[in-house]
Amino acid sequence: MKCMKIFCDFDGTAAKNDVGNLLFRTFADNRCFEIVRSWKEGKISSRECLIDLCKITRVTKEELEQFSDSQELDPYFLELVEFGQQKGIGVEILSDGLDFYIERILSKYKLDKIVPFHSNHLQFLNRNKIVAEFPYYDRGCGHCANCKGYHVRQSQKKKKPVVFVGDGLSDRCGVKEADIVFAKRGRALLKYCQENQIEHYEFDDFNDVLYKIKRILDH
Repeated sequence: MKCMKIFCDFDGTAAKNDVGNLLFRTFADNRCFEIVRSWKEGKISSRECLIDLCKITRVTKEELEQFSDSQELDPYFLELVEFGQQKGIGVEILSDGLDFYIERILSKYKLDKIVPFHSNHLQFLNRNKIVAEFPYYDRGCGHCANCKGYHVRQSQKKKKPVVFVGDGLSDRCGVKEADIVFAKRGRALLKYCQENQIEHYEFDDFNDVLYKIKRILDH
């Protein structure tokens, strides 16, 4: 197989926790649960969801730094990145979350200069108010704030097979465009793939992903 490109979701996939969801559950008020439910039910877009969540969130930069520093990556994700470097396989993060915590967590693991990412942008308005900005919104499907399908299509122009690794509803556009799909066991993306006859591999952690990728490359 030609050298591939691997795209990974961040929240709940490369990161152990759904960091974005945890951020708002920690620093927003109880209205966050209804906002997220409306997004899951398809009543609002993820862009609208993030805008509304930021409006009810109060967090300082220092608090958000401490929060981000407490989060962990799947330990086998680091092994995947190292394997990719050895084999000339690019590993990249695609997230419909926010760049502040993604960059902070990658930096904690010294991956910030190694693993590129595309996400939405968090901006502080004043000491404790935040807003979300959407640099990729106009290039996507109109429902995702940062449509992962757009980024996969851009990569495919280089004629390399694209692997997509994800777990949630924000990954739906990505898996529809990818050549090889990994869906995390017990999560919403797996159900979506099953219901829509999207060929996929199930995984629990990146050890499973790395094992299967090695097998694919051997054939």
